[in-house]
Amino acid sequence: MPPSDIPPAYAAGQRWHCEGRQPGERPTVLINRIDQHPLGGRIFHITLDGLQLRHRGLPGGVMTRLAHAPVTEQTFARSGMVYEGPHPAASDYRKGYDEWRRAFDAGNAGAFDISVAALLDTLEQQLAQRHPAH
Repeated sequence: MPPSDIPPAYAAGQRWHCEGRQPGERPTVLINRIDQHPLGGRIFHITLDGLQLRHRGLPGGVMTRLAHAPVTEQTFARSGMVYEGPHPAASDYRKGYDEWRRAFDAGNAGAFDISVAALLDTLEQQLAQRHPAH
């Protein structure tokens, strides 16, 4: 894609790909919604696809999609984002968003500001704790 086709700012309805955790891994990032944080800044509600997360709780032991993750713009700056083009919002992000919103409004949730690769490592570690090996 020529540089002139890159949008000037991140916006809902955009699809990107970014650096993964290992060579050849290229997760896609779909921006579904953007909320203004009450203390400043924006929270991006994204869907991640093309994942290879170990998850013992799933058949096959691998998670390939995360329907919802709240992140800040720093996540994008740290992830080597490459614009792919416009894309409609994912239909399955809303349930996770609604759960996050209730927790956020109660002061019990925030947003990630780490790279997508680091976010995936964190998620994989949490999944391993919830679903230990037998």
